[in-house]
Amino acid sequence: MTDRIAPIFIVGAGRSGSTAFHHAFTRHPDVSWVSKILDVLPRAEKLNAAVLRGLDQPGVGSLLMKGLIEPGHLKPSEAYAYWERIAPGFSEPFRDLVATDLTERTKQNMQEAVERLTIDERPVPLIKITGWPRIGYLQEAFPDARFVHIVRDGRAVVNSILQVDFWDGWRGTKGWRGLDMTPEQQDRWDASGKSFVTLAAMELSDMLDAMVVAEPLVPPNQFLELRYEDLCADPTESFRMVTAFCEMNHPDSFDRAVVDFGFRTTNDKWQRDLTTLQQQQLEAELGPHLDRWGYPRVFGTSS
Repeated sequence: MTDRIAPIFIVGAGRSGSTAFHHAFTRHPDVSWVSKILDVLPRAEKLNAAVLRGLDQPGVGSLLMKGLIEPGHLKPSEAYAYWERIAPGFSEPFRDLVATDLTERTKQNMQEAVERLTIDERPVPLIKITGWPRIGYLQEAFPDARFVHIVRDGRAVVNSILQVDFWDGWRGTKGWRGLDMTPEQQDRWDASGKSFVTLAAMELSDMLDAMVVAEPLVPPNQFLELRYEDLCADPTESFRMVTAFCEMNHPDSFDRAVVDFGFRTTNDKWQRDLTTLQQQQLEAELGPHLDRWGYPRVFGTSS
C-alpha cells in the first residue's frame, strides 16, 4: 500500500440513521466515497472516480449534485456487489466477520480497492456498512482505520425494519439473517407467539451484541459513537465532533452543507405504529440495549 490516509468506516445496524449521516458526510470536500455506480457496475471504479472529480469542477459539480446525486441516481452507497467481488462473503455473512476470517489475498484486495477508490483531490476514504460490525475484520486490513458507530433507539430501528420490503424475517428463521437462535431465544420467541416484532428485535439484538464485543478491539482514539438523536438535535456540532475525531479540517462550506441536509428524527413513530402488546414485546427483547445506550423504557425495567 502507498502512504494513504486511513479509511473511515461508518458502522451500525440497518435503519439506524447511518444512511443520512453518510450522505451528509460525503459533502465534505476531502472525502472519497462509493457511489451507486459500483452497486450496478462493480468494476466501474474509474467512473466512480470521475464522478468524484466532477463534483469539484465549477458548474459541473452543482449539476451532478442536483441532477444525479440528490435524486438518488448516483447516491452514496454501501455497494455490497462491489465489496463482494473484492472480499467474498463480506456482504451477507451469517455471523460477524472477525480478524481471523481475513485471508492474505482478501486483505491485499481490500487495501488495493480502497486505494483505487480514493482520488488525490479527496484523500480521505469514507466507507459505510450496516448489519454486522465487521470491525475486527476491517481493522486487520486497515490497522489505522477509524470507526464511527451510529446508534439509534432500538425500538425505532425495529419499527423501521418491519416496514421495509427487504426484511426477510417474514419467512421465519429460514429467512432470518442473524445467528441460529439460542435455546433461550427460541423459548422467548415461542412465548411471544412467534411474534415478528420479537424476531426483528432479536436480529437487532444480535447485531448490537456483536458491536459490544467488537468495540474493545479498537483503540479508543479510533472508535467514536454517535447517537442519531444527538445528530438530529445538533447536526453542526455533531459533525464538528466527527471531523475533529477524524483529524480533518472543517470548512464553513461543510457546516452549511450539513445544515442544508435537514436532519430529522422520527423516533416517536414506533409508539404510534405498534400496538401496546407489540411495544411491550419490543422492550422486553431490547431492554438491556436500551439501558446501555441511555434510552428510557416506557414500560419500566424488566424483573
